[in-house]
Parts: sequence; structure tokens; C-alpha cells
Amino acid sequence: MTTSRISIVLAESALEIIPTELRNNQLIINYSKKLGKSVSQVFLDKSYHYSAMKEKNIDFLWKRGRPDIVHICLLSILSTPLFLRNLMDVYVHTIDNKVIFIGEQVRIPKSYRRFEGLMIKLYQEKEIKSDEKDYNKYLLKIEKNMTFDKLVDKVIKPDKIIGFSSTGILKDLKTIVNEYIGTNDKKIAFVIGGFQSGHFSQSTRERFHMTYSIANDQLEAHVVISRLIYECENHYLYLMY
Repeated sequence: MTTSRISIVLAESALEIIPTELRNNQLIINYSKKLGKSVSQVFLDKSYHYSAMKEKNIDFLWKRGRPDIVHICLLSILSTPLFLRNLMDVYVHTIDNKVIFIGEQVRIPKSYRRFEGLMIKLYQEKEIKSDEKDYNKYLLKIEKNMTFDKLVDKVIKPDKIIGFSSTGILKDLKTIVNEYIGTNDKKIAFVIGGFQSGHFSQSTRERFHMTYSIANDQLEAHVVISRLIYECENHYLYLMY
């Protein structure tokens, strides 16, 4: 992968299997049984597990238990011309330091339940390959124990890392895109938080060359992504039409 000049990273995403410290909680056990799954086959989800998360007072509670955010963001990315024409690489970095690599021209289920089933399968099998004869081609791949630092240093290797946060410098998104992918051949990684509330960890923030806010209002991740891709597509218009 990493052939494109643009990478989008959904960082510190709230997508994680039920963590070890919650697996003996009766609410979690009952929920898993209701689904007919083991606890190790269920994603942490605030909609169902919040009382257990609060009772245990797990670290960064406010950022965790929203796997649907990853689903919505990927839906916003993977059906766009920018992605389908292989002009952008996509990665999902999770809050427990796993990284999901998105293969070329992948489509994911629009139904969240089907998406959840696909992700559980990925966690179990580590890789989902295409049915085509090209056995080296993967659709989805997951790497464990991969920090944000390792992702950018060993995999993406961008010239610039640009973060988006409500605490960043307020700047027009079109100006940002034109500045960083305007006329040069440098590789740029755009980083958006894959969590509900709060901010990036200090270790992640420190890797950003610049951090921008693109609106006076606090925008959800999928909105930022949609606007970013739109501006990038406008820049690459001559390549697509």
C-alpha cells in the first residue's frame, strides 16, 4: 500500500473487543450470551455496556465504546471517487493500538450489524482476502501492537502529518488542502479522531506538524472526512474527469 500521496488515518478509534478488565462483568456476559457469542467476539459498545464501563471506571471512558463511528466514517470514505481511483490510502488506528489496513476499492456493508460481523471476522482471521485469483491482494488486514507512531514511521512515512481538532488553528479547509497537496509531490497524512468526545492523546498530538480546526462548531468525524475528501477531489479534478 502507501502508494498514494494522501493518507487518511482515523486515529485512536473507539473500536475494540471487550477489554480484559470487563470480561467478568455479569452485564457483559449476559449481553454476549444473548448474541450467542463469547465475550472475546463482541465489540465494546456504550449503548449496551456503559454501566459496566462506568462501574469499572475504565481509562478514557469518554472516548471508548463507539464502534459505529468507524463504520460511519468508512462509509463516508470508501464510496468516493478519490478512494475508488486509488488516490488515497486509508487506515484505522484503534485506541488499543491495532491498525486496520483498507485494501484498494473495498466496499463495506451499509448495515452496522453486518459491518460488525465483518470486523469480528477480521479480528479473528487477521486478514480478509479477495476471492479473485490474486492471492496477494487483501481487502482488509489488521496488525496488533501497532502504535500511531509505528504506523506513521514504518508504514505511511509521510512528509507532513496534519491533524484535525476543535482545539486547532481555525482555517479554511480548501486553503489547507491547496497548501499541502497543491503543487508538490510530498506525501501527506490527514488525521481525524475516531472517537466521540475528548481529544487526541498527547503522544499523538505531538506527531502533528500542524493541527487545524475547520469550523467554529465542533464537527463529527464523518463530517470532517466528507469535507476533506470533497476538497481533495476538487484538487484532483483533472485526474478524475
